[in-house]
Amino acid sequence: IMAPILSNEMRQRIIVWHHEQHLSASDIQTLAGCSLATVYNILKFHRDYGTVDNPFAGPRGGVRALDMGDVNYLASIIDARP
Repeated sequence: IMAPILSNEMRQRIIVWHHEQHLSASDIQTLAGCSLATVYNILKFHRDYGTVDNPFAGPRGGVRALDMGDVNYLASIIDARP
């Protein structure tokens, strides 16, 4: 099971907690509800790229297996109940 994705707002808070409030990575982990590795990755992205995300990463999440046409078709079959 994957952890939920942190919002950009929470990622920005991690930077503030670290640089302005001088909290430890362990304290930030507890406040943000994420792993220690996530805290370090966000701090690294901020240090290296000036952003809270990896600018070279692809979009998050998987490719959808069904498009809306497929969903509508399946819904119509279920509604018809032959």
